[in-house]
Amino acid sequence: MRPAFVKRLLLAYLTAIAYTKSAMTNANTDHKTNPGAMPDKNALIEAMLVHVPFDGWTTKSLEAAASDLGMDSQAVQTLLPKGVGDALDGFVAQGDLAMAEAFAKSSDQPPEKSPKKSRGVSAKIKTLILLRLEVATPHREAVAAAMKTLARPQYASLAPRIYARSIDRMWRIAGDQSVDFSFYTKRAILAGVFASCLAWWVANPNADANAREAFVANRLRDAAVLPKLTAPISAFSKNSVHIATRLMARFRPPSSDSA
Repeated sequence: MRPAFVKRLLLAYLTAIAYTKSAMTNANTDHKTNPGAMPDKNALIEAMLVHVPFDGWTTKSLEAAASDLGMDSQAVQTLLPKGVGDALDGFVAQGDLAMAEAFAKSSDQPPEKSPKKSRGVSAKIKTLILLRLEVATPHREAVAAAMKTLARPQYASLAPRIYARSIDRMWRIAGDQSVDFSFYTKRAILAGVFASCLAWWVANPNADANAREAFVANRLRDAAVLPKLTAPISAFSKNSVHIATRLMARFRPPSSDSA
């Protein structure tokens, strides 16, 4: 994985934090507002994954998937009005949902000794990152192709929204309810950490679970997320927050009564 690409990916994550909660909420509730279309939409995206390793996230792959399912162009247009962009959005959303479901199942297990709150949230963030990588493993090539595709100029507005949704979802599942400036700093820090973990995961397909866990733990530790979220952030995190702050100067976190 080239450093320049990783930097672009990180910048996309940081830019994502500038988006408002309403934009992320709307994206997250698409499934609820049109539940009837979801099976067909998901089926189309799943069929597309067969072709992505060969043709990438392209119209060619989308058309091939539609042909496999016997769908005409009008049906595809109805399910994915923005074509490949909507397919990418749906693909990432599927992974985020699978992560949330896997985390919910793991949370059903009897709790061990109750850790301090900060430690508990940090542990949840670590688990969520590992689960997000785990659920994506069957489609590693598609994820790598998605990263490259979303780095292109034509997806400059889509990529930040997708990244914002994933990062925000992790924090909210972990129990974050911040509405002050830490709303931004936490997401900026996690954006950098997850970008690094994702790039490493794509570049190291043979790494086992222990290696993945060690890498994620080290990245979180480097960003001063572990062991205490309120600890002074590292120079890396400060630089990330500085960039994010400039990008989001006009925005505010959601009010506590709208969460």
